[in-house]
Amino acid sequence: MARPSLEALYALLPTALQNAVVTAAGWRSNRARFGPPFQRILRELRGTDRLNAEGVRLDQDRRVRDTVRFAAKTVPYYRELFRRERIDPDSIRGVDDLPRLPLLEKETVRARASEFRSEAVAERDVIHGHSSGTTGTAMPLFHTREGLGWEYGVIWRQREWFGVERGERFAAFGGQTVVPLTQTEPPFWRFDRTRARMLFSLYHMTPDNLGHYAAELARGGYAFWQGYPSSLGLVSQTILDRGIELRDGPRVVFTSSETLLDFHRERIAAATGAPVADRYGNSEFCVSALQCPEGRYHVDTEFGAVEIDPHEETEEWVRGEVIATGFGNRVMPLIRYRTGDVATLRKRGRCSCGRARPLLEQIDGRIEDYVVTPDGRRVGRMDHVFKDALAVKEAQIHQPSVDRIVVRLVPRPDFDDAAQAELERAFRKRLGGALHIDYERVEAIPRLPNGKFRAVVSDVDAGRLT
Repeated sequence: MARPSLEALYALLPTALQNAVVTAAGWRSNRARFGPPFQRILRELRGTDRLNAEGVRLDQDRRVRDTVRFAAKTVPYYRELFRRERIDPDSIRGVDDLPRLPLLEKETVRARASEFRSEAVAERDVIHGHSSGTTGTAMPLFHTREGLGWEYGVIWRQREWFGVERGERFAAFGGQTVVPLTQTEPPFWRFDRTRARMLFSLYHMTPDNLGHYAAELARGGYAFWQGYPSSLGLVSQTILDRGIELRDGPRVVFTSSETLLDFHRERIAAATGAPVADRYGNSEFCVSALQCPEGRYHVDTEFGAVEIDPHEETEEWVRGEVIATGFGNRVMPLIRYRTGDVATLRKRGRCSCGRARPLLEQIDGRIEDYVVTPDGRRVGRMDHVFKDALAVKEAQIHQPSVDRIVVRLVPRPDFDDAAQAELERAFRKRLGGALHIDYERVEAIPRLPNGKFRAVVSDVDAGRLT
C-alpha cells in the first residue's frame, strides 16, 4: 500500500495542528529570509534611501561595475560573451555603458540556465528555484540567502516608509496552499505565529465563502494586508457590497506579484480607507520598484538598473519593455535581461517625498497581456474598460485569435442587456470594430495554479515592442 503524502497527512490534521505546521514552516522561512544578510542589507538600504541624485548615480554605477566584472570572471555564459564580443569588462563603467552589451532573452536563460550559475558560489550556498511560469514553461533559477536578503530588504524598506514594524500581525493573501482543497467550511486561513501572519487561502474564495473572509478581516487586529491585488480586490468588494465597517482596519495595504489594476486599487482603498502601496519585481531577482506614500514608483537602484526598450517616447517619458540588470543575486547575475514587462519611465522630475531615484510612471503589465487588433495595434491596460461597469464584479479577457476576444464576466444581479451594451461601447472605443467580441458569463474567474490572476490571457504572439 502506498504511503500517504505529506500533503494528505496535513489535510487529516485538526486546524490547531495545521497552524502549528504552518508556524514551523514560517520559522524555517524566517531563518532563510531574515537572517544576518537581511539585517545588513536593510541597514544599507536605510543609509542610501535619501541619497541625492548624484549620490544615487554614483552608487548605481559602482554596482554596475562590480556586477559586470564579477559576471565576466565567474559566470560561464558571460565569460564567453565578453570574449566573443571583444568587450573589456573594465570598460563598462556604469549605467550609461550598459547598452554596449547585447540584450539577454528569456529563452536563452531558460535553455542555458546552468551557464548562468556563478562558479564562485559554493553549491551548499545555492538555493534552487524556478519562475512561476505564468506565461509558459517555468525557468530554472538560482539564488542565495544574500539574494533573499536583497529581495526582502527592499520589501521591508517600503514597509518602513509606511510606519510598519516587523512582528506586527498582518493578513497575507499569497499562493500558499495552507487550507486543504477539500475543506468546505471556515476557517479558510491559518496562522503563522513565527511571522505573525494570517495566511488566507486563495483557493476557497467562492462567492459563498467570501463573506467568511470579510467577517474575519472585520474582526481587525491586522496592522497591514499584503498579497495579490486581484484577491485583495475580491474580498474588498465583498466588504463594500455587505456594508461592513472595518473598525480596526489596516494602516496600509501592500500589493505585489500581479499588475495592480485601477479598479483593484479603488476597491481596496474604498473598503479599508488605507493607502495601497504596490511593489513591482520579478522571480529572477533583477528588478524592483516600490510605491512611496506619495504613490510614485521608485526604482530600487541598489537592487538593479532599469532601461526601457522604447515603444513610445516623448520629452517627458519613455514607455516600453523593461530591461533589467540585477545586482543582488550573485549566483545568477542577469545583465540587460528582457523581463517581458512593460512600464513607463519618467525622464525628468522628482517625487515630492524627496527620494531622488528614477521614477516609473506606471506598470502596464506583461507584453503577453496586450490585446492585439487585426490591424496590428497592441492595446494594454484594458482594465479601464471596466472602470464604470458597476454591474460587473470581475472580468477577464481571453484572445484566442487575432480577430476575436472572449470576455468572461462575473455579473452582479443588476447586470442586464443595457449594461452589456455599455460595455460593448467601451470595448469598441478602445479596440475599434474589426474584432469579434463574445461575452461569457461565469460564476468565478479561474486562477492559475499559483493563485495568480491574469486580466488578459492571449494566445496571440504579440511580438516584441519595437
